[in-house]
Amino acid sequence: MAKKSTQDFLDQLEDQFVALQKKIMGSKDKYLAGHQKEYDAARETYRKQKGKLESATKSVKKKAEVARKSGTKRAKNELKKARAASVVLGDALLEAGEIMKTAQDKLNTAKPFQKKLAARAKALADFEKDWEKKQKIAEKAKAARAKKRKTAAKKK
Repeated sequence: MAKKSTQDFLDQLEDQFVALQKKIMGSKDKYLAGHQKEYDAARETYRKQKGKLESATKSVKKKAEVARKSGTKRAKNELKKARAASVVLGDALLEAGEIMKTAQDKLNTAKPFQKKLAARAKALADFEKDWEKKQKIAEKAKAARAKKRKTAAKKK
């Protein structure tokens, strides 16, 4: 009975070990990819905002030229609207840039953690190999002891 419960305990420990190793390997694979995806999305948003700002800047230049040439009140009002839109887009671009910078910082800090996760996974794999070797050696020793007992019993 004691041997069975010990074996059950060992099986349970081994199952827990395998589950832990799977979790570490899964988190290692997903961790860096998540941060990379976040950074890529922020970079794409930044690029779009930058394009809009450049377009608005060109529009402001054109409207400023029209307002300068015509001098009408309508053209001046359009110029004011275009400048306001340009300022709003500039603020949006700054905000998108900050988001991208934050995402890039997270990505840069994720890379060393990724290395730690890889090292842990390797250590677990090495431990598992050593564990299997020890189990095989223990089984061989047990078989050798049983064989000695049988030969000793026959000699008596």
